[in-house]
Amino acid sequence: MNGLPKLIREFMRNKLVLFLFILISSVIHSQTFDQYSFKLQGIYGHILPHDEHVKALVLNPVYGAELSVEFQTMNEKPWHQFNAFPVLGIGAVWLNLGNPAKLGDAFAIYPYLCFPLIRTNYLKLNLKAGAGISYLTKTYFNTNTDSLGNLLPLNSTNAAISSNLNVYFSGGGNLEIPIGKGFSLTADYTWNHMSNGSIVVPNSGLNLLNGFVGLKYSPNYKKFRFPTKQNYENIPRKFSFEIIASGGFRQYFYLDQKTYPIGSVTVGIYRPLANFYRMGLAIDAFYDGVYNGTSLYKRYYLTTNEFRNKVRIGTSWQHELLLGRLSAGFDFGIYLYDPLKNLSPVNINTGQLINPNQNKPLIYSYNIDKNGVQSGEDGWFYTRATLKYAIDNHVFLSIGLKTHLQKAEFIEWGLGYKF
Repeated sequence: MNGLPKLIREFMRNKLVLFLFILISSVIHSQTFDQYSFKLQGIYGHILPHDEHVKALVLNPVYGAELSVEFQTMNEKPWHQFNAFPVLGIGAVWLNLGNPAKLGDAFAIYPYLCFPLIRTNYLKLNLKAGAGISYLTKTYFNTNTDSLGNLLPLNSTNAAISSNLNVYFSGGGNLEIPIGKGFSLTADYTWNHMSNGSIVVPNSGLNLLNGFVGLKYSPNYKKFRFPTKQNYENIPRKFSFEIIASGGFRQYFYLDQKTYPIGSVTVGIYRPLANFYRMGLAIDAFYDGVYNGTSLYKRYYLTTNEFRNKVRIGTSWQHELLLGRLSAGFDFGIYLYDPLKNLSPVNINTGQLINPNQNKPLIYSYNIDKNGVQSGEDGWFYTRATLKYAIDNHVFLSIGLKTHLQKAEFIEWGLGYKF
């Protein structure tokens, strides 16, 4: 592999660390540090075999541990009250992925929030969500050769992960049962995801369902007083407009050994519907340099390098949780302009279109995982997980992970303006 992807990986690694630092700083800034807790939990779960490459890697159950520190928000910021005084945490995770030779171990650090659903003196039930970075000890590039240095077939190596450094997502439920003198029994059940957003391929990613059981201790439990509500002004229910310009890099097929630029522009209109939530509608324009007709992977029947095949335009329904300067969102999109949809699927043996006269409608049936005689396709539906951090009242940083169902397409690093 040439030097450019390595430089890009280092650049993106530094940006991941920087964004995580901003996120952690935003999470713990101005908290009442007296109201902290330590939590240690054991982890047991399994990897979801969401495609053939991951299925070949699933051998044994996943197990590990998480050590975290948590802070009870005490109403220093209006968003604490608007979100029912969530608990803020920073977790450090170790996982044995059940296949030492090909998957090895995973380590992660991530900030998270626990939003209360039920809160009594005897039981606390929360919705838990967080995002950070993970490090995997085994990747495609240190499992793809045998002891003599010969290249192994893709289905006999780690074709799910190609980079040591990856993103880490966690979402699920959290249960806490106080047992006295600052101690509580805890249990979580979460979905966890690790991938690099196709910065380096192959990149099927790993999706896990994990159960957690452990113990939590609050050293200053005798001083604890639940935060009291204050008379904050409601967030104005006014419309706002945003424009975001984003960029990044990604790879398409591991045998190509090439990295291509990606970019996007999003223009949206938003309105808060509650003090903690806003909804928006946006137009998204995407540029993806991988669709230039040179790839060895014939998922699409492309023979020429044309700009029109690199552009897709869609509209997305956007949802964002408001956390002060930080907002976390999830978008659901549909393509309005997609020249690729009529260039798939192809016969992977000949590289020819199965039906060269396709004229697919806006919504059509497709199978993103189909292999064998035909290759899969992206389809008409896309999603995007986002984080935005406001620098001031107008300018903000953003990061987005765009996916087609469970398959990551790319990571977007953006700068936005709100007016």
